[in-house]
Amino acid sequence: MNHRYTLIWLLALALALAGCAAKPEPADSGAVSDNSVVSSEKVDKANTEDNAEDKEPTAAEQLSAGQTTKVETSQGTLELEPTVVDMEPVAEDDAVADGEEPAPLYNDPLEGWNRAIFRFNHVSYTYALIPIAKGYEKVLPAPVRDKVGNAFANIREPLNLVNNALTGDFKGAGSNLGRFLINSTIGILGLFDPATAWFDIAESKQSIADTLSHYQVGNGPYLVLPILGQSDVRGASSVLGEAFLHPLNQLVGAPDSYYLQGVNVINSFSDRANLYQTLYKQADDPYIYFRNQHLQGIKRDEAYVKPE
Repeated sequence: MNHRYTLIWLLALALALAGCAAKPEPADSGAVSDNSVVSSEKVDKANTEDNAEDKEPTAAEQLSAGQTTKVETSQGTLELEPTVVDMEPVAEDDAVADGEEPAPLYNDPLEGWNRAIFRFNHVSYTYALIPIAKGYEKVLPAPVRDKVGNAFANIREPLNLVNNALTGDFKGAGSNLGRFLINSTIGILGLFDPATAWFDIAESKQSIADTLSHYQVGNGPYLVLPILGQSDVRGASSVLGEAFLHPLNQLVGAPDSYYLQGVNVINSFSDRANLYQTLYKQADDPYIYFRNQHLQGIKRDEAYVKPE
């Protein structure tokens, strides 16, 4: 058999074993959650009967108001915490109070391109990627999808290692090497994570964008990528570079590597599909909303101090 297919057959066999060994989630917790939701809905209905005009704020409105909100997804309830977002351009007739500095404005020089690609992505998500992701969820239960994600994360460890070494983080590079060796063998091609569970070796992810940031390369303008979504010029360079340097390309030749990367995209997107739909529908201007969410992530990354 052609050696290019060896990895695919081993991955399929291990996925089958992982699916058989997966434990079903306890039914009691689901029942309690359902009863709690029903009770909560009854209380909310009773409280709003006297005032039909009152409406519970949407998730997007709560985040915009600086409040923590919860969003239901296929993977359970996600709690989202807001951070400071970049201010939108204010109207010319809006007065600025005496002694106050004008609100900082975000310059979006590629907005024309970005909005066009954002619309293209939304159509692609709605009519292709989301239906495929939902079908994928029906075929593979959550425990198996987790194992698939583990396998792809493990294949990427050599790239983490190189980037950590380039930034002088040799402890992180050592963690990458240890995790890759342990999870590729004992963890059956990375489907399981004994490096964390048994050896307490934490993940140390590092992308090309992180390496560029370490050497003071700026983000550049905000940029929406086809299918991949929100990014910036530095992030796009990272995506392009990793597409060529990804270890999967060394293990499996084209076109099989493209198929596997497609599975990786669908597996990653399946956990976010419902959340995307919910936030898109609730936002007044989805492009601005998702742009600001990306900018929040940049602010959090800049404020994050990697533990020694």
